[in-house]
Amino acid sequence: MAKIRATFWDCGGVLLTNGWDEHARERVAKHFGLNFEEFEQRHIPANDLWERGKIDIHEYLRETVFYVPRPFSEDEFFAKMRDVSQVLYPKMIEFLRELRAQGPRDNSTYMLSNESRELMEYRIPTFGLSGLFDAYLVSAYIALRKPEPAFFQCALDISQRQPEECVFIDDREENLEGARQVGIQGIRMRSPEQVIAELRRLGIVADQAA
Repeated sequence: MAKIRATFWDCGGVLLTNGWDEHARERVAKHFGLNFEEFEQRHIPANDLWERGKIDIHEYLRETVFYVPRPFSEDEFFAKMRDVSQVLYPKMIEFLRELRAQGPRDNSTYMLSNESRELMEYRIPTFGLSGLFDAYLVSAYIALRKPEPAFFQCALDISQRQPEECVFIDDREENLEGARQVGIQGIRMRSPEQVIAELRRLGIVADQAA
């Protein structure tokens, strides 16, 4: 088995709560008294463009919410969208900090996330993710979304690693399957302890897990 030289990390569902998933959307829609089913119908096509960086937050909100006059503003709505973000697994973030603090190493870390630019620009600094990764491959930055194999090929190109030298951690099986299509092995996130144990078996050990 080849030595693992790069770990690829999902963000929502592995480190933080999902940025704008169905549960978050339902909570925000309920808060503002929106018809959730109607919102969802408009969300699906607009979100694909938004997460690929093809439209910005204002265009997304005009398509999904402000196509009619509302008694609240775009700023109020987006503030609520940000507020639903939380740290999901503090232990995973601490593990990454320990891994990065080990000094010179032959293992690099990369974030691989389906996310809009505006939410990612909020989530990275707010939850202490700055400096934890060698690069941030976000769908809005590269116009690709998981589980498209091209997303993972882009990660290989940027990391300059071979597929067998990489492992990808995600909470969704369909995303792991996209990684496997280009030869990257995957770990399905179920708990921090389980992920840390699987990484240890691959030779990736942070100080706290030694």
